[in-house]
Amino acid sequence: MDTTQYYEYIKILNFKPDTFNKKQFDKDAEFGKYIYTDNLGNKVIESSGEYFKSIGEDESEYIQVTILRENPLLSLYKEFYPDCIIKRKSLYFLDNNSIGVTQEFDRNGKMIREINEDKKYNNIRHRDIISFLIKENLYNDSTKEIKGELSVTFIKKEKNNQEIKQLQNKDVWIIKNFISPPTFENIYYIDAQTGDILSHLYKGKEMMQDKKLLEFTKFIKKNPTPNLLNIK
Repeated sequence: MDTTQYYEYIKILNFKPDTFNKKQFDKDAEFGKYIYTDNLGNKVIESSGEYFKSIGEDESEYIQVTILRENPLLSLYKEFYPDCIIKRKSLYFLDNNSIGVTQEFDRNGKMIREINEDKKYNNIRHRDIISFLIKENLYNDSTKEIKGELSVTFIKKEKNNQEIKQLQNKDVWIIKNFISPPTFENIYYIDAQTGDILSHLYKGKEMMQDKKLLEFTKFIKKNPTPNLLNIK
C-alpha cells in the first residue's frame, strides 16, 4: 500500500466522528437494529452486541455500519465498547471483504494497532472488481445503482472446496448477481492473480467456451479505475 492509498483510506475512516448515540439507539431500535439515513445521505445500520455475546465475546457492545452514499459498494464498519468508546473500525467492499486499513483501539479510545488489509489480496483488487461490475452492467457508477442482489467474495485457495472445479486451486473472486423477477443468476469465478474469468455460470448452466472468456487484466489497463469516494 503506497502513501497515497494509505491516506485515502484514512480519510474515509475518519470522515465522520467515532460516536454512537446509545440513547437514540435504545429509543428507536427494533429487534436489536436501528436503520436511518445520516445528514450526509449515507445509510446507517446500528445493532447491539448480542451477536458477540452469543459467541462468548462480550466486549463489543455496539456495531455501526455506514453504507457510503458516494459508493454503496463500500461500507464503514465500527465496533464500540459498552461505554460507546470506539474499539475497531474498518472499510469493507461488499460482504466481508475488508480492505485498506483496519484500526483497533484500547478502552480509552487510543489506537493500539493498524492492519494493512490489502496485503491478503493478489494482483486483482477491489478497484478492478468495481471496474468489472461496471462493464457487466451490475453496478452503475453514475446513478450508484446496484443491479439486483449482488455479492462479491474473495477466497484464498487454501479455503477452497476442491470439489468445485471452477476454483481450480486458485485465489478467486466470486461474484454472484441474483435478479427476481424474472429469476436468473450470474456467477463469475475470477482468478485473483491474473484476472481471467475461470467460469461464468448463468441460470445454473455453465457457459462453455474453448477460449478464455475474458483477459480481465487487459481490460483493466484500458479502463481507468473509478475513485473510491470523493469526500469534500
